[in-house]
Amino acid sequence: MNKRYEIAIVGGTGGMGQVLVRELKTHADILIISRSLEKAKKNAETFGVRGGILKDCNTADITIVSVPVEYTHDTCQKLLKILKSGSLLIDISAVKTFIEDLKPDIPENISYISMHPLFGPEGSFQDFNVILIPVKDDKWLPIIQKLLSELGALTVIATSEEHDRIMSKIQVAHHFIYLMLASYLSDSQISPKFFTRSFRKTLQNFIGIEKNLDAILEIQKLNPHAQTTRKEFVSLMEKFISLDHEKNMKELLGNIQTFKEKYLL
Repeated sequence: MNKRYEIAIVGGTGGMGQVLVRELKTHADILIISRSLEKAKKNAETFGVRGGILKDCNTADITIVSVPVEYTHDTCQKLLKILKSGSLLIDISAVKTFIEDLKPDIPENISYISMHPLFGPEGSFQDFNVILIPVKDDKWLPIIQKLLSELGALTVIATSEEHDRIMSKIQVAHHFIYLMLASYLSDSQISPKFFTRSFRKTLQNFIGIEKNLDAILEIQKLNPHAQTTRKEFVSLMEKFISLDHEKNMKELLGNIQTFKEKYLL
């Protein structure tokens, strides 16, 4: 960015909030926002930035909301009443259903872009995808795209409906596999001596799932397409229970080939 903006990060003491602070502090003047002023200031000291509470967002050019999905709507509503004219509000929620309910509350003089960084608290913007949903904007989108590009991110524009529908496949179904495998094996007592190389890799992947379990379960609960996706997934599994049938095996191999052509080649 050519201009150095003031960016307030609401939830800046949390996992993704810390990522945003770390990544953005060389590009902007950062203000970490928490419900506790003491916690915000203590956390801010470690990054060499400022700390504050929600009302302090009224000076920010850009305010980013990084709170649990279920609190995002209410937090945005509160902020829209105090943000300065011409500023930008961004949420990074993994579920975008609430946006339609929020639209009537967005003042004429405030811009709003919804964002979803497709990585967790252990990641960074470098070489990762970021979904941008311009909800109400007349100037900020190219500025945010340029900033994300400088951070090494790859951006894609989508609608809120498109986002939630696609994420029900990429996040809901994907995480559901791990959650069900963990549930299935929870009453087993298998010695590590029997673990295959691929199973060890699966366990390593599950460590990442477990670290972000609260957020993952929120997505399972709040994505509007989640239940339909899980039902479709379970129905497909039931269909392929009898893999000794030649017809089922042929269909499965065909599906795998299609998957390879779409995602692996």
